[in-house]
Amino acid sequence: MRTLLAQHASPPRIAGGVALGLSLSLVPVPFAGMAAALALAPIVRVNLPATYLGTAVVNPVTGPAFYFAEYWIGTRLRGHAPPSWQTVAALDGAGWWTLFKTALPDFLLGAAVVVMLAAPVAFALTWLLVVVGRRRLGFDPPDAAPRA
Repeated sequence: MRTLLAQHASPPRIAGGVALGLSLSLVPVPFAGMAAALALAPIVRVNLPATYLGTAVVNPVTGPAFYFAEYWIGTRLRGHAPPSWQTVAALDGAGWWTLFKTALPDFLLGAAVVVMLAAPVAFALTWLLVVVGRRRLGFDPPDAAPRA
């Protein structure tokens, strides 16, 4: 974190990198979100290490919770109920495929909502943490002009 704060990047570029990485890593295709975020970071001129840090929020440990939240939100918004554990446990291959096809719209809607909420929150929190962290560590005096 100290290394990230010491970089010559403005708080908006660092915050933009975290928000970009987090947003695209919420796409439930392994490594696709990370690859897309890292490829887009130079194009949209955000901090690359911060983008990578943002992609690390959704990982094999935290990913299932994020993806379940996306699905749950989507089912609630569309007025559906998720299947029970007993129903899911009894599925065969064809049943899983049917469940996938019927759950996909719920999941995509939930993912869109989570991304739209997570990106601005991640941006604002990261920006605040960078500004406060730099001041506390002595990287920016309180009256310093923002870095370009």
